[in-house]
Amino acid sequence: MVVDEATRKAKVLIEALPFLKRFHNQFMVVKLGGEPIENPAVLDSLLTDLVWLEQVGVHPILVHGGGKSITRAMEAAGLKAVFHQGRRVTDKATVEIVEREVDRLNEHIHDRLFALGGAAIQLSTPHLAVQGEILDQALGFVGRPTAIDRERLVRYASRGLIPVVPPLSVMPDGQILNTNADDIALAVASGLGAAKLVFLSNVPGVLTDPQDPATRISSLTDREVRKLIADGVIKDGMIPKVESCIAALEAGVGKIHIVQASQPHALLLEIFTAEGIGTELRLETVRAARA
Repeated sequence: MVVDEATRKAKVLIEALPFLKRFHNQFMVVKLGGEPIENPAVLDSLLTDLVWLEQVGVHPILVHGGGKSITRAMEAAGLKAVFHQGRRVTDKATVEIVEREVDRLNEHIHDRLFALGGAAIQLSTPHLAVQGEILDQALGFVGRPTAIDRERLVRYASRGLIPVVPPLSVMPDGQILNTNADDIALAVASGLGAAKLVFLSNVPGVLTDPQDPATRISSLTDREVRKLIADGVIKDGMIPKVESCIAALEAGVGKIHIVQASQPHALLLEIFTAEGIGTELRLETVRAARA
């Protein structure tokens, strides 16, 4: 290794030091969508970041989606996916397929974490850590998170295990509910008072021009987010997402990040560099530098 290359690597480690000190023993919730799970290189890059975080004293918790694999499984079973207001209508047959598919994905992610040198624990059925209720009777077995098993999540994460949480919740009577992974992640992060919640997305963050990644906004406060909504910059499906993020910030989550999953080691680049590569959301009252 030449001296210049070694010096560059040393500078990277030094830049990360204040962030490591700040987030030592802190909970960090990471939400991974269904698409990255289907790309082995992207998935392993992101999971390696999680293993690294756990090794340096951060307590990551992974929430994952299901996505296309559920649709494929339904098609194989002769069932047609029906969506209402952006959510999958879930009858009895569909919820059984959803449960089977997300449990399979949960096991796959768990196994990859171990293969990459980490330690993880599956929180799939029947060991779900999120309680829920019916969101809308018109949607069938689709849930809204109502509570998390905080004690269990804290116990696992504090002992060096990465909890792997699926997009499912459970009713008091044991009925499993298909539940949006974003909602699960927000509930887990709020319930834990997590230092950070990171959404690994298919977009590089909040853009003033959706067609131009160079227009990414690095950091936004809740007040600035509301102005961008009023001005029509943030629109369509992004509006409920950022509104839910603001609610989570108000519930005690430190900061929220929206990051493009396909960027190699996106998680580490966003959290442990001064500039970041996504968009950071924080409350107006939080005056700390981007971190």
